[in-house]
Amino acid sequence: MTTHEFYMKRCIELAKNGLGTTYPNPLVGSVIVHEGKIIGEGWHKKAGEPHAEVNAVNSVKDKSLLKEATIYVSLEPCSHFGKTPPCCDLIIANKIPNVVIGTVDPQLSCATSLRNYSELPSNHSQ
Repeated sequence: MTTHEFYMKRCIELAKNGLGTTYPNPLVGSVIVHEGKIIGEGWHKKAGEPHAEVNAVNSVKDKSLLKEATIYVSLEPCSHFGKTPPCCDLIIANKIPNVVIGTVDPQLSCATSLRNYSELPSNHSQ
């Protein structure tokens, strides 16, 4: 198992915690890694509440580490304003340089987030 697969598996495990409470939103999990150590985790807990990325960022004790971290998200971070603000804006605001997503969002109104942000600091993977 590769490093990306290991952390994405953890995202999926976390996402399952939202089973039955996120409809009409999908199950999503997120993990933040700094120097090979998980420093933050989150999942989308309930429709209308913060998304997985927000919960993961909020769980990080030392926010200064975010500038050198990788965020893993099972679904591409949203880029639109709905009941919550765009998650990709949070990633940019925290200067998280590396983003790894499990899958792109098939819903066009939610997708395109990180793919269109030229101001992101460095590497992004799918």
